[in-house]
Amino acid sequence: MQTPDSLPFVLMRGGTSKGIFLRESDVPTDRQALTTLLLDVFGSPDRRQIDGLGGADKLTSKAAIIGPPRRPDSDVSYLFGQVGILAPEVDFNLNCGNLTAAVGAYAIETGLVPANEGRTLVRVHNLNTDRMVHVSVPTSGNRVITKGDLHIDGVPGYGAAIDLDFSRAVGAITGTLLPFGDVQTEIEIPGRDSMTVSVVDGANLVIYAYAAAFGLSGIEDPQYIDSNVELRAHMDALRREVAIRLGMSDYWHQRSAPSTPMLIMLQKPRDYHSCTTGDLIAADRVHLVCRQFASGSSSKTLAGTITATTGMACRIEGTLPAQLCGNPGPGLLAFGHASGIIHVDASVVRRDGDWHVEKATIQRTARRIAEGQVFLRG
Repeated sequence: MQTPDSLPFVLMRGGTSKGIFLRESDVPTDRQALTTLLLDVFGSPDRRQIDGLGGADKLTSKAAIIGPPRRPDSDVSYLFGQVGILAPEVDFNLNCGNLTAAVGAYAIETGLVPANEGRTLVRVHNLNTDRMVHVSVPTSGNRVITKGDLHIDGVPGYGAAIDLDFSRAVGAITGTLLPFGDVQTEIEIPGRDSMTVSVVDGANLVIYAYAAAFGLSGIEDPQYIDSNVELRAHMDALRREVAIRLGMSDYWHQRSAPSTPMLIMLQKPRDYHSCTTGDLIAADRVHLVCRQFASGSSSKTLAGTITATTGMACRIEGTLPAQLCGNPGPGLLAFGHASGIIHVDASVVRRDGDWHVEKATIQRTARRIAEGQVFLRG
């Protein structure tokens, strides 16, 4: 039960992310007031988020605001907030694909969507991007099934497979799959060498660049990347120039650690070890090696929306990811990230000179971890 100084919450893991789920009816509609509330809930700004529910990592400092459907082709609305840890800000300019798996489970568990026997489709309307994601959740006897045999790198153990189709989420940030109109673009970076990139706006806005362009091998540990101040400045300089060219200057300069656009540094398959388990990730198991950077730091995994977008990019002839992949043929694509491997089933076709995404599906697991009252500092 809500009181003036408390709020009901559910803590859920979705894929390799973890978030605090709140009901839309319990929180302010005004974004600034909502930002203030979420900073209170998470205990930000503070490196440890010691006085709140935050997990002191950008993969676990996430909020999901869930409400009733706002459009006829949806079952539930979902506002995602990337809650700052050191900065007193919340970024509402992107979607979290991993957490979307938990949105599907949450919608069924709270009665927003009735469960079917076998699998239940939850049509999730992401309010950040105004795009749809179809989430297929395993269910039985009106309950969400969480136990299964799917292991995803970055999460211990096994769970039941949840399918997420991002084919309806294309143009999430700019409204078009190829914002610059070309599969490759030369970006002039003030004070630095120009760089050839591919920019693809699928389920999220992504810049693809070769790791070697930053002097990297492509298999670096996130801790190494984050400790290199000059490297982070170089990566942010590229992100800033792309953001400005795409009309996002105000968004970029209003935040200390903007999430969008995200940068993926690419390398051909090669052996490396997981940063979380130490296991060998063999080159012959992946089509690409990726390192993700945004919000001031690198990621230990590859985001769900980024995985889906990278799958799209690999199917668009001439992009940097497609050139590195070669011609893998139909079926699952495997991308190596800092903690292991993630797969995507993507299909893109060209009609009348334009690229059209037919499928971009990943599998995640999700489960409810805790629920209760969070007491606010006010």
